[in-house]
Amino acid sequence: MRMNIRMQLRDMQKRVLKSPLSHVSSFFHSFSDVFRQTPFSLIFCSFTGLLAGIGLSLMSDMLRLLPGLMILIPPAIAMRGNVYSALVSRLGTSMHLGLFAPTLKKGGVLYQNAYTSVLLTLILSVILGFLAKLVAETFGMTSIALHEFIFISVIGGLISGVILLGISILVSIIGYNRNWDLDNVSSPVITSAGDMITIPSLFFAAVLLLKLNQFHAKGWLSPVTLLSALFISVAVLCAVKGLKSNDTTIRRILLESIPMLFVCGILCTLAGITLNMKLEELIAIPAILVIIPPFLGACNALGGILSARLSSMLHIGTVEPKSFPDRLVSANFAVIYLLSVSVFSFVGVLSYVVATYIGMSTPGVLELLTLSLLGGILCTTFLNFASYYIAILSFKFGLDPDNDTIPLITSLTDIVGVLCLLFAMAVIL
Repeated sequence: MRMNIRMQLRDMQKRVLKSPLSHVSSFFHSFSDVFRQTPFSLIFCSFTGLLAGIGLSLMSDMLRLLPGLMILIPPAIAMRGNVYSALVSRLGTSMHLGLFAPTLKKGGVLYQNAYTSVLLTLILSVILGFLAKLVAETFGMTSIALHEFIFISVIGGLISGVILLGISILVSIIGYNRNWDLDNVSSPVITSAGDMITIPSLFFAAVLLLKLNQFHAKGWLSPVTLLSALFISVAVLCAVKGLKSNDTTIRRILLESIPMLFVCGILCTLAGITLNMKLEELIAIPAILVIIPPFLGACNALGGILSARLSSMLHIGTVEPKSFPDRLVSANFAVIYLLSVSVFSFVGVLSYVVATYIGMSTPGVLELLTLSLLGGILCTTFLNFASYYIAILSFKFGLDPDNDTIPLITSLTDIVGVLCLLFAMAVIL
């Protein structure tokens, strides 16, 4: 009898010891698609964000030459990600629902989303130009003229928008043919591509602005002023045409997206103001300029992954919009935390290596690593809960989370990410 009791205790002990391992194994098995598909896109996001960071660090002279330009950079980068991440998120949801077809035939899901994305790019680029000037005036900062903000924003927006539209369509069609879950892949790819493409596009627009101002008369008859007026007129016509479209899907996307993206533009412009206030400090340590785009890109990619997953789960009914996250949502939070530790460690070390190789002034590798990890974990905590509550609120009010959650969480993450990074700088440096 004593032997039987001892054997029972031993079996129980084995079960207790085995249980945590079993739970861990079950957890990784349940999210195997995320851990299999996401790391490559996050690494890609980090590398392309790093290229954007190098580009930003090389723009220091341009930032001094065109005061206030830094105000426009975060909202311009975020807006490209917002518009095209939302695009592929909607396409991912249409795949889950069996509505997607890999064709640009008029009236199809792909055509509707591509068309509205082009309209949103033009409309929001004009709005961002106005917001950048308005915020600069409100905070009493020296800045370039309104028409110059609009010129740079629209030219940079159209160049990067056309490229991102092509990438979005390509990723969606390849993902459809290979049976990928776009929620795990698309957001990091689009976010990183947006980071990498937007800064060179803005730089090109800024150089073009300087050339036009140098060789042509200024004032109301200058080419920059006339082109800016043309951009505003076309944007208004596009907004009216889109909102009066006979296609209900196009109308709904525009009706839900424009107000939300406007709010996002305000939030990201505040992030630009925050960076502009610290511009001289940032320029003094070029490695920090290098780390900003990949850091914010990683934050946005993680937020985009979670937002897209939550949106799809709400659409197909595997998650109910409750006041507190359930076990499935909490498990998704844990996945994002695990991914964040890896990607922010990678961003910190990679930024140090690149800054050292180029010969830039940089803190030590442990300092950059700790800075990236501390800021990243703080921002990840915010985006986990923000993504969930924004998604369920939009769902409860009958809005499409694909149109609202990703743009809003990306914009909130931009300003919170900047604040977290600056906080980490204050603590560590």
